Amino acid sequence: MQEQALRDQLVFPKENIYFAFVALFSILAYIFLAFSVVGIIFIIIFILLSVVLHGIMMGGIRRNGVKISKNQFPELYEKAEMTAKDMGLTVMPDIYVIESEGVLNAFATRFFRKNMVVLYSGIFELIERNAEKEVLFVLAHEFAHLKRKHVIISFLLLPAMWVPFLGNAYLRACEYTCDRYAAFYIQSFDAAKDALTMLAIGKELYLKVNKQAYMEQLQTEHGFFVWLNEKLSTHPHLPKRIYALSRFFSEDSTIELKEPKGKVWLGIIGAGVAVVILSAGIFVGMKAIEKLDFWSEWVSGIEGATPLMNAASENDIDTIQSLLADGVEIDAQDSEGSTALHWAVYNGSLEAAEMLLDHGADPNSIDTYESSPLINAVYNDDVGMAELLLQYGADPSYQDSEGYTAYDYAVDFESKDIINLLKH
Repeated sequence: MQEQALRDQLVFPKENIYFAFVALFSILAYIFLAFSVVGIIFIIIFILLSVVLHGIMMGGIRRNGVKISKNQFPELYEKAEMTAKDMGLTVMPDIYVIESEGVLNAFATRFFRKNMVVLYSGIFELIERNAEKEVLFVLAHEFAHLKRKHVIISFLLLPAMWVPFLGNAYLRACEYTCDRYAAFYIQSFDAAKDALTMLAIGKELYLKVNKQAYMEQLQTEHGFFVWLNEKLSTHPHLPKRIYALSRFFSEDSTIELKEPKGKVWLGIIGAGVAVVILSAGIFVGMKAIEKLDFWSEWVSGIEGATPLMNAASENDIDTIQSLLADGVEIDAQDSEGSTALHWAVYNGSLEAAEMLLDHGADPNSIDTYESSPLINAVYNDDVGMAELLLQYGADPSYQDSEGYTAYDYAVDFESKDIINLLKH
């Protein structure tokens, strides 16, 4: 019963979700091209070029590679054949082994209605080290690509592969699915973990790797560029793949690991700010660019900004005092849910923040990103601002949508002074 339940859950949930998006985009792209003579010519040329180049490559592999069969490494072939049959492949794929000069890789492909799996010799040599299960995992992973028809539909979905993040997200989801299939059908979760570890460190040392410590790199090795590297990749990071298998096959005995996202969000915000600044620079050309104030230019384009917010960002105490005397709403929000206090915190305007708090500004107001002024102060590593907000009743226990408190982000950013401040 448990085995059947696992079998029914082998498809990674996000695969079907991402497939719907990439399929819709690709269909619309093909329809758009089909209404253009140039587009039709482009599609025909692309198809012909792809077929010819793929055929040339596979022709070399089929002749020069060693084809595994009943007469060539029959013991492994028999086990691979049983795995493919159990997986539901009606026709056994052709398996070729090619010299790889130490590179560890494999791939599934299809040419003229024939399914093929190409295995690099660096992996295949493991059969000489009593590691057939690891080799079978790699083969079963590629069989799963064929079973799920990832290879057949890859051409149809090609337009979406050019969309930043979307195409790669779908491909990464497919990898999670194939890892599950392979581990399930070779009936060895340990071999699956070993095979993935081998891809990280090589076939000489993979058995000596502490898998738990390797998975924990999800928590210790993080940040914006680590995140961006994976988002631009067709494969999930290897510790993440091993952890995903552990959670799937032995959730009760797997320690939950949480990827810190603080630096990721900081990097995304920074990248967004950079894009806005670059766009603004192109728009205004050479008009007094040296006089632009980084933050005031950025926030001035935010919809719903008020004079009080601009004054807070510039630490303009006189203007703030005048506006408050005129009865402006102190906790008015812009289109991003930020108040004047948020703006003061963003820009490190300590005197402006104190004046606003003295006049009743809410120290626990939340913007549309679910960040509080205190969390934003932690982002800026602004100890003085954090201390001021706490004095006026900022709630250090508030959790954002990621479940993180200001203290959690301070730990992420290794802000020792703020950590000590929030401990008290």
